[in-house]
This record gives sequence, structure tokens and C-alpha cells, in this order.
Amino acid sequence: MTDAQSRAAETARIIVECGAYYIRTAGDPFFFTSGWASPLFVDCKKLISVTKARNALIDMSLDFIAENIGLDNIDTVAGCELAGVPFAAIIADRIERPLVIVRKQSKGFGRLAQFEGEFDPGSRVLLIDDLATDGISKLAFRAALERAEATVTRTFVLFDYDVFRSDSTLASLAKLRHVIDQMAKSNAVDERTIANLRNFAADAPQWSRRHGGIVALPERPGRD
Repeated sequence: MTDAQSRAAETARIIVECGAYYIRTAGDPFFFTSGWASPLFVDCKKLISVTKARNALIDMSLDFIAENIGLDNIDTVAGCELAGVPFAAIIADRIERPLVIVRKQSKGFGRLAQFEGEFDPGSRVLLIDDLATDGISKLAFRAALERAEATVTRTFVLFDYDVFRSDSTLASLAKLRHVIDQMAKSNAVDERTIANLRNFAADAPQWSRRHGGIVALPERPGRD
């Protein structure tokens, strides 16, 4: 097992054992902000309060960052409002880098109106959030950083659904398939639920359409 596989399996184990998820395979599904329907909602916010799990996730994140991004390529760490902030703050402290918070909306005036904290033009920024569904909000946060003249080195999350893809550059510790595998391995849910979750993961857009959600993201001007 590679380091990446080991981190993915351990992250999935933490999510499942801490109960940081909700399942709806009957009745109304969960609807994400972009309009996707899903039978599974992963709640990484819960992990902030579980000391041992939080520390393990931070340690794995630091290993990933050192191996795949490189500390020499990071001048500043940016946390996405709101759930990404605690993880970003701890990582920034561990690697001894300045921290900024990217707000969802601007407040005030000037180049840094959408931020708490500050960074110089040209700063190389690592953008951190807790999870990603389709990556659209991460693209918005990234755009805010670029408008403020930052260079976004990478976008990193603990968990990525990886079934509603919009940002191929996004990096994560674990994906949906890892969590489903861990649920099956640990008998966290029954076999019928596992089958439903695997059916969703196999073609999430069509599953979403059948359950009242969108089947594709709306086209944006200039988007390939």
C-alpha cells in the first residue's frame, strides 16, 4: 500500500468511526448548494472537535503537503470561510506560515476586501477547506485570491466527493469511494445501503437527476 492509499484509508476510517456522515437512501436525498442530489452527506466539521482524529488528519495533511506541494512553494496558507478555517489555522501554525481567511463575500474596500489578514501581491498561497462536493466554491475562493494578486499553489481538502468533478487540480486525502469501502469493511451500514451508495458513486449526475437534483452544472461564460 502506497502512502497515498494509506492516508486515504485512514482518513476514511476516521470519518466513518467518528460518525461524520449522514445517509438518506430512502425518501428525500440531501441537496447540495449547487443543486446536486446525494444519498450521503459527509460532515467534516464534526472532526474539529475530536482531538485524536483532528490531530491525525492534520499530520496526514502535513505529510501530503510536504510530499506533493513542497513547503518551499508556500508563502501563505488561506482557509475557506468557514469550515476550512480551523484546519488551515493549525496547518499554518505547524508549517510556520502566515494565515489568511478567504471570505465568501467582500467586506470593505481595496485589494484585500475579501480577506481577513493580509498577503503581498505575488504571494504563493495554499488554499485549504474541509471538503469539496463539485469544487465550485473552491474555484470562487481561488478566483478571489487571484484577483488579489496571489498565486494559488494548490487547493487542498481533507475529503473530496470526486463524483461531480469541476476542478481537476484539487487535491485531497480521501474520496467518496474510500469512505464507501470503509463502511463496507467495518459493517458500518447494511449491504443494501452499501449497494445504493456504490450505485450513486458509479454515476452521481444521473443518480442526482433521478432524485430531483441537477444533472450538470450550468455553463458559465468562458468555461471550457
